[in-house]
Amino acid sequence: MKYSYYPGCSLHTTAKEFDISTKVVMEELAIELRELEDWSCCGGSVAAGVSHDVGMALAARNVALAQKQNLDLLASCSGCYNKSARAVKALENETEKQRITAILSEMGIAVSDYNIRVRNVVDVLANDVDIATRIKKPLRGLKVACYYGCLLTKPADITGWDSPVFPMSMDKLSQICGAEVVDFRSKTKCCGGPILVAKQDVAFDLTKNLLDEAKSLGADCIVLACPLCATNLELRQPDIENKYNVSYNLPILYITEIIGLALGIKPSKLGINKHIVSPKSILTKLGL
Repeated sequence: MKYSYYPGCSLHTTAKEFDISTKVVMEELAIELRELEDWSCCGGSVAAGVSHDVGMALAARNVALAQKQNLDLLASCSGCYNKSARAVKALENETEKQRITAILSEMGIAVSDYNIRVRNVVDVLANDVDIATRIKKPLRGLKVACYYGCLLTKPADITGWDSPVFPMSMDKLSQICGAEVVDFRSKTKCCGGPILVAKQDVAFDLTKNLLDEAKSLGADCIVLACPLCATNLELRQPDIENKYNVSYNLPILYITEIIGLALGIKPSKLGINKHIVSPKSILTKLGL
């Protein structure tokens, strides 16, 4: 299997461990990733707030680059995945396509007729690969809370590979890896990431609710696939502890990291040492 690989802004900066673990795990599973040449920001939610058409064009630019490679586009970041998948959907609408291609033409980019799919790394690992036969170090004794957030599986007409209401793909992958998955009922509730700057108190409340539930269920860590969610749950975790006089010390890991551990890949090779909340308790429990 081969994919055009779109890391996006976060995976080259604040979420390097996600980029590293994605590449290492895919290589271990004999999946070739060809990073898009000259890729650019997908626009996230910011660009669309200024102009819907410009926001779509920014995401469609990367889709057009993947078309040139004649490969489906794979994104690890749930935000980049969602925005890119929306761009593909928009290009199927003739009216939107005309507006988007007009903007792209000013960038010197042309959209081809080669149809590609936008895939998320969780989708590919859950539905296209037999990971069970490759497990070398089962994660026995590890209790995980799988958190999907707002964008990974919503809306259904954009994603469509897992339930938008109660997704289970990361739960199943974690179980295949030998971990015990707790019944995390808040798995698709917002962490507050999009409003962190404008309404920090509200965002902290939302994040605290997630941390509280995961902790109450005895989870050793939260597993996710979104750098923005990781920012709230990990980077802001000490701030929330100080504000509410609570203690979590709860590691936040990307799904590719725990899969990598189960595949027998050394933690250092997966970039696990780059986390802010130390995952040492996880590695100790697993005897690594």
